[in-house]
Parts: sequence; C-alpha cells; structure tokens
Amino acid sequence: MESKKLTLFMTILKVVLVAVGVLAFFMVLLGPNMDALEAEREEFREGAKMAFATSYTGFIFFLGVGLILLFFVVGLITNTKKTIKSIIGLIAALVIYLIFYMAGTSDTNESLQLAESVQVSASTIKATTAGLYTVLFGTAVGILVWILGPFFGRLRK
Repeated sequence: MESKKLTLFMTILKVVLVAVGVLAFFMVLLGPNMDALEAEREEFREGAKMAFATSYTGFIFFLGVGLILLFFVVGLITNTKKTIKSIIGLIAALVIYLIFYMAGTSDTNESLQLAESVQVSASTIKATTAGLYTVLFGTAVGILVWILGPFFGRLRK
C-alpha cells in the first residue's frame, strides 16, 4: 500500500473510531439520570444503548492493548535496544505504583465527602491514590530532567 493511501486510510479510521465513540458517549449521556425511576434506569442499563457503549469501550480497550503488544514485538525485532529501555521504564513505573499502593492512604469515603449513593471500596480509593501519586511522581521527575538536563549535559563535555 502506498504511503499516501495508508495515511488517508489511517485518518479515515481515526475519524470513524472517534465519531462512533462520541455517538456512544451521547447515547449514555442522554440516558436517564439519578432522578429517574429505578425501572427506567434498570431498563436503560439492560438496553441496547448501554450495551453498545460498553461493548465499544471494551473493543477500543482491547484494540489498544493489542496494538501496544504489537508495538513491543515489532520494536524488539527492529530496534531492540530502545524497546528494552521502554520496557524497563514501564516496569519501573509499575514498581513505583506498587510502592505507592502498598504505602496505602488514609482517605475514606467520609474524608473524600462522597455522597451516600456513590460510596466506593477502600481498595478502589487505595488504587486510585496510588495511580495519582505515580503520575505526580513521573511528572515531577520529567520536570526535573527537563530543568537539570542541560546542566548535566554540560558536565559531560
């Protein structure tokens, strides 16, 4: 396939996937809210609109995971050194996440002031907090590298 045709095909594919996702989003958004009767909400949960939205979300998720795995396989074949560095980075991020997860959190449903109808389990709070701390840690490290990188580059010379 020619490069121009491939680029055109990928652009069309992106637009179609996004359009379908936006359609699924609005189908869920325009469904019954918490003020609706329980029967209406249950009917919506079991209906075609919610089934389509959840199926499409699952499709996109597994497609993404598959493409990531394909990227690593192709990367290991074509550019082994950089791909191994990427895998080491992902493993480091996982280790940092697990450290934050094991450290736990003192947050509770009460301290987060969650409404009675949206209570979550302690493990959900713990996992979410660990994820947020991991992102903040990675952002801080990235900013430090960005600021201190030029100085260390001069020291090498």
